[in-house]
Amino acid sequence: MPGLQMAAWIAAGLVGLFLLLWMGNRCAKHRGRVGERMVAAQLRRFARKHGGKVCSNVYLPLYAGTCEIDHLLFGSFGVLVVETKHVGGEISGNGSQLRQVMGSKTHQLYNPQLQNKTHVDNVRHHLRKAGLERIPVQGLVVFSNPRAVLHTQAGIPLSRLQDTLCRLPDARQPWKQAYAALRAVQVRNPLRQLWHDWKPHRKKR
Repeated sequence: MPGLQMAAWIAAGLVGLFLLLWMGNRCAKHRGRVGERMVAAQLRRFARKHGGKVCSNVYLPLYAGTCEIDHLLFGSFGVLVVETKHVGGEISGNGSQLRQVMGSKTHQLYNPQLQNKTHVDNVRHHLRKAGLERIPVQGLVVFSNPRAVLHTQAGIPLSRLQDTLCRLPDARQPWKQAYAALRAVQVRNPLRQLWHDWKPHRKKR
């Protein structure tokens, strides 16, 4: 019996630790969701006006795991893969690490363009497997926090999003086929999504 009790306490401790880490990650994720909702509203506005479709928080297979894409915008231009960053302060630099200055504090921020490039490449991979390799796939990073001051080419502020979308070329692409192909491979298993969200090595907002 003592051995069973000890095993039970260890199991309970591990579960408790997992829940604490998961809740901490969810709090950080919630802050990012605020910016994602702001960007999603702008994307839906564009899609309604110009014809298209928006999918948000899309999990796609990536090797043995998954990747989470903030937004996919489908239209006559093809597919736009959108990454949202809801960070404030002065953002500068264009290398792998950006510089974020908030008051007297300076931080390094992983360049979201590099993160989004993985997402763009993954979308192209799945479209190629579906025989839709000719559909253009582009990437865009949007800094949604109005307190962000950008001195970088790594993304655009939310205030410039509509103008940027209107400049996308009309390539008369069969975007509905691309939408159906990506929806078909989308990861919907909540356990796989939970594991992706919890993984401590993820570079998120």
